[in-house]
Amino acid sequence: MEQTINERLTSLICKLKKDGRIYNESDLAKRMNIGQPFLSDMKKGAKTISEETVLKLSFLFPEINVDWLRTGKGFMLLDDADLSKKDCDNIESDFTRKEISEKYPEDVKPRIPSAVAAGFPGGFAAAVLGYQCEQRPVIKSFPQYNYTIIVKGDSMYPKFEGGDEIAIAKVLDVVEWGKTYVLDTREGAVLKRLYDAGDSFRCVSYNPEYPDFSILKSDVFGVYRVVGLIRIDP
Repeated sequence: MEQTINERLTSLICKLKKDGRIYNESDLAKRMNIGQPFLSDMKKGAKTISEETVLKLSFLFPEINVDWLRTGKGFMLLDDADLSKKDCDNIESDFTRKEISEKYPEDVKPRIPSAVAAGFPGGFAAAVLGYQCEQRPVIKSFPQYNYTIIVKGDSMYPKFEGGDEIAIAKVLDVVEWGKTYVLDTREGAVLKRLYDAGDSFRCVSYNPEYPDFSILKSDVFGVYRVVGLIRIDP
């Protein structure tokens, strides 16, 4: 009988533990910036495994065959591991936390290999895989973040200029209306101040020459708070 995507996630977690890529399930949840109970619910089928989750896993572990995770076709990684749920529940990595951190360093973060539009959508939505990202040293003076990405356009001038690199952190709880966020949407990524508009986000520029526009919340894969800015002065 063909596995469900939830069962494939369970097998994948088991494989990551067995190979020493993660220490345990809590370790993986921390790296994914989600709660461990939420990850457990995805394994059990109580929570949906979204495309965003699949892509997040591919960022963390580029060796994952995302087509296998989505559909069950092909191999999980480069080899074909067949580990039962019973086996998986009893596995904890033989590697120490120190050995894992040395093998898979956490002092780098991926830079999205495209630009976030400070105008209208046109960025990284759903198409970027981990191996396509340049791994950049973590900027320790910034709060915790997930990715960096380059700004293009001038609609957010003077606060953000084209060519700026921003650090963004996934929002897991409350959006503070009026603050600046990156929306990862069906049409790409957009950098704007956000306001609630019912079933939509109202997107507002700093540059008064650019009109407001709205994006349906159902068309948004992820909301990211801007937590850092790098600007190279000419």
